[in-house]
Amino acid sequence: MKLFFQTTTALVALVLGLAGCNKGADSAVLAKVNRTTITIADFKKQVQDLDPQVQPIVSTDAKARKEYLDQIVGYEVALQEAKRLGLDKDAEYKKRVDTYREEMERKVQEAMKFELLANLVKKEVSSKIAAPTDKEVKDYYTKNITRMRTADGRKVGLEQAAPVIKERIVNERQRDAFIEYVKGLKAKATISIDEKVLASLGTDSAEPGELKKPAAAVPAKEEAKAKKDSAGK
Repeated sequence: MKLFFQTTTALVALVLGLAGCNKGADSAVLAKVNRTTITIADFKKQVQDLDPQVQPIVSTDAKARKEYLDQIVGYEVALQEAKRLGLDKDAEYKKRVDTYREEMERKVQEAMKFELLANLVKKEVSSKIAAPTDKEVKDYYTKNITRMRTADGRKVGLEQAAPVIKERIVNERQRDAFIEYVKGLKAKATISIDEKVLASLGTDSAEPGELKKPAAAVPAKEEAKAKKDSAGK
């Protein structure tokens, strides 16, 4: 059985992670490729980045592990050759790397903001949301009875639908509470908006990369007349 793990995700993970050296129980060197070492921790990290369906195979099958390690070694040999040829000094390559780095940094920043907001919601909103009562769940079910069906059209009973209804009610309450919470923060904050700059985002004179005003729509009557005239020619 020959395994092929040459997916984009696995390749990127290998490029970024092979040179890392982790300390601890898994710091034993599994393989050496010239001056680069591959530890047990490095190998395990690459296995974790594989497709979930492939991970168990590599984890339990000795032959599969050897084949995967052989591919890791192959990638490392190729990377070392690319560096020997000076390809890592290529201007276009450096430009692409800088672009990737900026994009990854942006994604990390966005993820951090999301986690921070999630923590705020948990502390200031979720903890103060009252759990729906049985009556509220029943009333919600009755009000939306026509929607209480499975994908194939079968009716869903109250007992079966209750957990989903409870979760939906909590989510709706959390959403509304968060909106009100943010309104309160806005009321206490010092906020200024430059209406002129905001308006300029929708003009034809916007700078490249900025929002532009969409083309004016042709009135329905004029469009119909134009089509009629065109058909008669």
